[in-house]
Amino acid sequence: MIYLYLIATVLIFLAARKLLSPIKSPLANPLLVSILFFIGLFSFTPLIYQDYATANIPFIWLLEPAVVALAIPLFCQIQQIKQQFKAIMVSCSFGVVIAISTCISIALLLTDDKVLLLSLLPKSVTSPIAMAVAHETGGLASLAAAVVIAVGLLGALGGFSLLKFCKITNPQAQGLAMGCSAHAIGTAKAMEVGNEQGAFSSLALVISGILTAVLAPFFAWFIGIMTTI
Repeated sequence: MIYLYLIATVLIFLAARKLLSPIKSPLANPLLVSILFFIGLFSFTPLIYQDYATANIPFIWLLEPAVVALAIPLFCQIQQIKQQFKAIMVSCSFGVVIAISTCISIALLLTDDKVLLLSLLPKSVTSPIAMAVAHETGGLASLAAAVVIAVGLLGALGGFSLLKFCKITNPQAQGLAMGCSAHAIGTAKAMEVGNEQGAFSSLALVISGILTAVLAPFFAWFIGIMTTI
């Protein structure tokens, strides 16, 4: 019976995408609308969220092969990626360090909860990597996943508008910015905008995930020092 929730998840998302497709607004995001729908559903009905979460475990399993499938747009842009690889690595490296540093610095001004800080550390990488990093460093994987979704939605809703406001029009730069800051959800939005943006966003997503996993122990050590002062 609870697996009807899985079917409902698919149907609500597809219906939202169909209904919102004519609306040219960042807020017309089917993922955002689907999340708000289910928040309202569980807030105002006696339905149990835990049953919903159990029913949708198959979607969690699909996250990892979905990340691997991002290799397809990368392959289509392989020549341009080879030509710009050094600039891509430098950009993503700075992006990861700045993303983690600014997040942790602001969070430290508000709390000294070590578990919360460690859960925020992988906020800008895709959910499977973020959950693994949070688990290994002592954070909460579930909280890390929730933060990742919030960050991704924020990037998908306002990322391209902000890039346009800043007069960043190069499709490669746009893709790198979206993938580095808004991971898979931002990459999905980038693919809607253009193939080149989608390919470079996919690449930034992968590089940022690897760099975050490598740098996580150092930042976890730093958090440990700051929370004991």
